[in-house]
Amino acid sequence: MTTPPPPAPPGAAGQAITVNKDNVLEVRKTILAAAEEASQRLNDLAPSLAVSPPAGDQISQRAAAVWTANLLGNPDSHFHRLQQYVDNVLALGEQLGEAAKHYGYTDEEISASFQSKRSTR
Repeated sequence: MTTPPPPAPPGAAGQAITVNKDNVLEVRKTILAAAEEASQRLNDLAPSLAVSPPAGDQISQRAAAVWTANLLGNPDSHFHRLQQYVDNVLALGEQLGEAAKHYGYTDEEISASFQSKRSTR
């Protein structure tokens, strides 16, 4: 069983951000901070996505296992889809770091523009 994709929000459209030499480091900081916060919230939420069977019968146990897999365990689960989205936002932040290099910022200036609060993922 595969997890159905979440519906798109009504009228969803991408947000346009203009990046230039003057704002590239600030935009990078904002993107990476938002991604880090989303990742932390998602990881904090993960344990609550496990569904417990409401009863001890086989049907309840199987249904709970299927729901847990759809929400948390399957490679295409909602949790993994959201994590992939966060990973894509982190990649965008790294791309902005590359853009900053092209604008002439040093690796030190780029690193100093955002310090991650987490050690490793």
